[in-house]
Amino acid sequence: MSISSVSSAPPFEPPKDLPAGAPISPIFEIRHTPNAGRAVFARQAIPENTLIWQSSDLTLSVLLREYRREVCGQCFGYEYGRDLDIRDKSVGFAFCTKMCQDKWRQEHGEIGIEAWTAVEKLVKGRGKEDNDMVDTDLPRPKVKDITSAWESVAAQAALIRVARQGESATKQHRKAVSKALQAPISPDVMSFCVSGLLWQHANPTEWVKVLALADDRTPYHSIDDLTAFTRTYLHLLAILPLALLPIVTAKSLFVLSSRDSHNSFGIRSLEDEGSEFFGYGCWPAASYFNHACSPNVEKKRVARTWEFRAAKDIEPGKELCITYLSGQERKLSRGKRNLTLKKNWGFECGCATCESLL
Repeated sequence: MSISSVSSAPPFEPPKDLPAGAPISPIFEIRHTPNAGRAVFARQAIPENTLIWQSSDLTLSVLLREYRREVCGQCFGYEYGRDLDIRDKSVGFAFCTKMCQDKWRQEHGEIGIEAWTAVEKLVKGRGKEDNDMVDTDLPRPKVKDITSAWESVAAQAALIRVARQGESATKQHRKAVSKALQAPISPDVMSFCVSGLLWQHANPTEWVKVLALADDRTPYHSIDDLTAFTRTYLHLLAILPLALLPIVTAKSLFVLSSRDSHNSFGIRSLEDEGSEFFGYGCWPAASYFNHACSPNVEKKRVARTWEFRAAKDIEPGKELCITYLSGQERKLSRGKRNLTLKKNWGFECGCATCESLL
């Protein structure tokens, strides 16, 4: 059943005070909740299997480098670990079809292709240097640590800008560039930053959608993770096209991290309950659905779009919830589910299922 087939809907007037990028529909509304921020609630009865929302507003995505040969850079298609036939070595992505490759190149444009080519040129030959997932059990840096880390690279960043822009560059400026390029690289962090910056460059008027998302003031998993981002900042200043330098700022990169932290969706295999984790992305409108361990809304990724359907008949006024857990994680005990949610999302679940087990 589609949205248009839901009957008995009250007259719909789009709200005027919603955050930028929030989903708007005649069958649900966004409201504030006492403990979970903004949430989605049914405005009317929603029959099981109703298509509630489709989110195609992907703002940034990261395909972990170890999966780049197996997962399509455009549609995220996966063929059970088989290397894809079309490999665009200049930009470091593989594609399932020529159509996907052409669409990727068209969407990224000349600046995007130049940016990814520069990144791939830097990463090649550096092996698996600092390419592993970060240990999330380490202490998270506090606000003062984060501020100090970004301030510590400000002077070198300023020197690199001068060197790149040819404004009376001296040996000191060129040395700053050389020092940045010789520092260890973090390919997956670099992909995260480049993806977000390119979206910002291509959609400057829509940056407010990212700013409107719930933020995390301490988004870095560890000091090593924070250091990877500050190093990547210097790398990108040294290699990205000059047209991008105005938005390659510490502020922009921190905004991307702070908004993505609690709003991203995993990009997983579509079979076997999503046991294969390829990376993650941020779809702003989709992030307004809160979590429940027994959700009344099922989410499904169709290429680059998320579909949300009613998992059961839903009464008016009920909150529409998805699960943030993978298929295997949903089978864990209450305690282990909450440990996973706390580690990855920063909260302990108080849904009806969890409360009933107390």
